[in-house]
Amino acid sequence: RNIQAVGRSGLNVWVPVGDEANVVRAMADRGWAVAPGERFRLQAAPAIRVTVSALQPRDADRFARDLAEALRPARAGFA
Repeated sequence: RNIQAVGRSGLNVWVPVGDEANVVRAMADRGWAVAPGERFRLQAAPAIRVTVSALQPRDADRFARDLAEALRPARAGFA
């Protein structure tokens, strides 16, 4: 889905975003809980932290699809 992400431990994935609060809210609206990266970063750009250790393989495609949609910039005229 062309989502930029970094993960070293296999437990969490760091996904750079433009606006943490909007992406967290959009994912919650889709039934997913992700954490804003603010409390986990010192000097990094805005991102979300996704705990993937409990993500079931059967749910991975739906999660990626929902995240790709949440990362899309809002279209002009829509809030």
